[in-house]
Amino acid sequence: MSRLIYVMGASGVGKDSLLRELARRRPDAMVAHRYITRASGGAENCIELSREAFHWRREQGLFCLSWRAHGLDYGVGIEIDAWLAAGHTVVLNGSRRALETARERFGELLVPLLVVADAEVLRRRLIARGRETPAEIEARLARSCEKETLSDIAQIDNGGELARGVDSLESWLDAPDAPENTR
Repeated sequence: MSRLIYVMGASGVGKDSLLRELARRRPDAMVAHRYITRASGGAENCIELSREAFHWRREQGLFCLSWRAHGLDYGVGIEIDAWLAAGHTVVLNGSRRALETARERFGELLVPLLVVADAEVLRRRLIARGRETPAEIEARLARSCEKETLSDIAQIDNGGELARGVDSLESWLDAPDAPENTR
C-alpha cells in the first residue's frame, strides 16, 4: 500500500543520518531527496540549487511540495507522485512548518513521524555540524523546545546510537498496526 512517511524533527535530531542508513538497509523504502538553496556538504540526501534555479523549478511545477525555513527554500520533486502511484512507501525528510501543507497535498497517504532527542544531544550535534554560530544554535534549541501541537504524532527517539534509532524506525515501519494516517 502506498504511503508517504513524513519524517520531522528539530535540527540536529539526526533525520538525514536515519534516512541515509534506512536507504542502505532497505532498498524497498524509497527515500526521497530534497532540493535546497544551500550547500549540504554531502551530509544530506539533497540537490543544491541557486535561489533562481529553485524558483524556476517551482514555477514550472516540478515540485510536489515546497517550503521556506531558516531563510532557505526546500522542495521535493514530483517523482514522488509516480512512486506513490506505483504502490511504494516513500520516506521524506519533511518540515514541521510544512506539515499542514503536506497533509493537504497528500491526504490519506501521508503518515507523519516525529524524531526526537534531548536538548543536550541536539546541542552537541549542532556544534559538531559546524553550520551555525553559538547564538544560532541556542535559537534552534529554543525553537525545538517550544510547545507544539505534535503530541498526536508517532515518535521515535534518535538520541542514542544511530543503529538503535534506525532499528526503531524499521520496527515502526514494519509494525502490523503502523498507522496509515496519524492526525
